[in-house]
Amino acid sequence: MEQKTPFKELTFSRKIQYIWDYYKIPIFLVIIGIIAVTAFIRGRLAQKNTVLGVLCVNAENNTTEDSGADIFNDFLTDNGYDLSKDEIVLNKNICVDVDKNGLDYQNMSVLTAYFASNEYDICFMDDKTFDYYAKNVCFEDISKYLDETILEKYKDRLAYVTIDGKEYPCGIRLSADDNKFVKASGLYSSCTVGVCSGTSHDAMVKKLCGYILQ
Repeated sequence: MEQKTPFKELTFSRKIQYIWDYYKIPIFLVIIGIIAVTAFIRGRLAQKNTVLGVLCVNAENNTTEDSGADIFNDFLTDNGYDLSKDEIVLNKNICVDVDKNGLDYQNMSVLTAYFASNEYDICFMDDKTFDYYAKNVCFEDISKYLDETILEKYKDRLAYVTIDGKEYPCGIRLSADDNKFVKASGLYSSCTVGVCSGTSHDAMVKKLCGYILQ
């Protein structure tokens, strides 16, 4: 009967081969575990703090590879935020057609879910879509987030809605021709901006509205 050489007497390469032959499955599992834990830690470290959420519906230019959220970089730095840790999330990938009379069910359901979950704080839309959703109580009284000088500046561009007999301004019509932010974003030639119902970031929303409408 052939005697096995004791492990301690094996050469280094034979020891490696022995360990691999008998323990390769546990080794694989340990490696996978290490990779998973490393990926999780890196993901957590890379995750940024979301300052605000901005939704752009029916953006005319939503094909750029990057998110486009860098248009808020100056706003963040001016307000003391660290761009490596903080961000404003911009979603410009939602398109709906309110003229389809309910046939665009899937996209409209997604947008309705966004509003119901209070995931976003500020919303840009084309005028017709904005007016449709304003009737469904999706936007706050925007005058609460604007100072008197901005209200005066945009008094002729306020979009109104009447809910339960009460009329209030729910949005402001903007154009790339005379609004620096809209022009710089490249997302619309014209649009309406409003504050989403249920936002819990009143102070920052007010500041961002001032930045957009300066």
